[in-house]
Amino acid sequence: MGTGNSAANAANSANAQQQQQIQNSVGQIQNAYSSPERANQYAAYNNNLSNYYTGQVNQQEAVNARNLGFAMDRSGLAGGSAAVDSNQQLQKDYTQGLLNASQAATAGTSALEQSDINAKNQLIGLAQQGNFTGAVPQSTAMAQNASLGAAQNYGSANSLNNLFAGTAGIYQNEQTAAANRKAQTTPFGSLYG
Repeated sequence: MGTGNSAANAANSANAQQQQQIQNSVGQIQNAYSSPERANQYAAYNNNLSNYYTGQVNQQEAVNARNLGFAMDRSGLAGGSAAVDSNQQLQKDYTQGLLNASQAATAGTSALEQSDINAKNQLIGLAQQGNFTGAVPQSTAMAQNASLGAAQNYGSANSLNNLFAGTAGIYQNEQTAAANRKAQTTPFGSLYG
């Protein structure tokens, strides 16, 4: 009977060691994903993405302001109430663009955080099955790098497109009006010219 007890004790000891290893692996994974370094990476990513999107908004605003100015000058409306209304629309579009940029940066950061949550849960599941023995730091680092790599594509895949549709509509209307005026004053190439 003594050999049976010793085998049971050995099995219990091996099981306790395995459970301890699983708990250590899970703890390492949780620590890696809740570390201040990872929180700093989230903040840096959010800041970079926000700067990228804000740059897009500023660039679109500059182009639309220039086009709007040319359209107002060409139509003789510079300095009038139509120009004031057009500039108010430009400011409204710009403010909405900045809001969209902020929301897009937040959504991108949330996508990165969600990717990390999914990877962390997958790694914890593997650890709880006893599949990790000493490879936790490498596997965690690889999963975090994969999340960051996927997140880097977020900015280019989700660009803000044209945020100044209202201002662009004014510009297009002014372009059409200028073309109509030109056609009326110089009907060269028309049926009547």
